Amino acid sequence: MKRTMLFVAVGVFALWAQTGSAQAPAGTTLSLYEPATGGTFKILDNAPRSPVSNPGSKKYRFSVGDQVIFSNPVLDHKGGTRVATVYVEGTVVKGGTFSSLKVLSRAALVFTNGDQLAGQGIFGFSGADVRIAIVGGTGTYQGARGTIVSHNNADDSSQDTLTLLP
Repeated sequence: MKRTMLFVAVGVFALWAQTGSAQAPAGTTLSLYEPATGGTFKILDNAPRSPVSNPGSKKYRFSVGDQVIFSNPVLDHKGGTRVATVYVEGTVVKGGTFSSLKVLSRAALVFTNGDQLAGQGIFGFSGADVRIAIVGGTGTYQGARGTIVSHNNADDSSQDTLTLLP
């Protein structure tokens, strides 16, 4: 009987331990800055082509299958030290103007030491915050998961907040 009670007690404790405690372990938050200059930006206008060739024109239109490719230096803070470069390749999945299109993106944040974070998600250029998932990484970030929120500033720079889950 005592042995049965011990097994029951151990089983109950194991179930309790699996449900977790009231306080989850803390993740890691990185705050990074993307300046408005120093990057590259390329649009591949696949068929059907836009009626005008200048992406800055109000008549420019994106169609499904167009591609957007860009890279940008990433600093530890505004005016700070370069800590990474972000590389993004995206395919337009909902066409329209810059303010209405949707892009399925794949992003790599490559730190100066070679470690990487990988992200993917849907975003647009409407000026709203961009939110994508962190789906992996290498080096220090191997197995990473979490979210990236990129806030567009008035000067076309971005303040990025990366939240890595424990």
